[in-house]
Amino acid sequence: MAAMCCHELNYGPSNQNCKTMPERAAWLICGPLNQIIESMIDTTTPRGGAGRGQGRKPLSDDGAKAYKLLLTDEQRAKLASLGNAAWVREQIDFATHLDSIDMSKAVNLSSRYIKALRQLPQYQCNNDHTGPLTHVMTGVRVLPTGDLTDEDDDSGLLEVVYPGGHRIEANAHSFFAMAVAEGAQLEVATSPEDLGIKDRHLTPAQKRAADLMQHLQRKHTLE
Repeated sequence: MAAMCCHELNYGPSNQNCKTMPERAAWLICGPLNQIIESMIDTTTPRGGAGRGQGRKPLSDDGAKAYKLLLTDEQRAKLASLGNAAWVREQIDFATHLDSIDMSKAVNLSSRYIKALRQLPQYQCNNDHTGPLTHVMTGVRVLPTGDLTDEDDDSGLLEVVYPGGHRIEANAHSFFAMAVAEGAQLEVATSPEDLGIKDRHLTPAQKRAADLMQHLQRKHTLE
């Protein structure tokens, strides 16, 4: 009976039927224990451990190549503070996005706000009259959003990009109202006579701006 149990459970070698009764009893007791110990000290590493799939994700399905860039120590420190390679890729992606904006075929509400804003003095003096807006005094860029070729796209949002790279989405109507107020102040301060404003109606700041402009234009023959 002991030999039969040992054979069915496969706890010992095939010739264990030849063992004596004490040896068979030892196999019945120690056989399972040996198998447990061997499984605990097994050093074979299974494929796909706990860290499987946790490596660095690829930048794109097409792959990416390393690019060597020579920098001074000061430039290297600045790049590190900006975000290293991730910041460089972000700048390239943003430049690519700017190139993809075609205002000649833009008809949605967001792009119509861009075309209206371009008529204001803070944007009009920019010689680029085709792409996104750039505030001439601050460098802030204003971009249309949504499907530019869809006339029914009335989401009415603008993307505002600051020189440091920070971006926000702004309500186009609210942004337009503030820009118009700014533009009106510039026009009143720089050319009140063109607006039919009498000198007696000018504020001290407006009067000083008008006098200073006339003085500098005459002094440096800018007229």
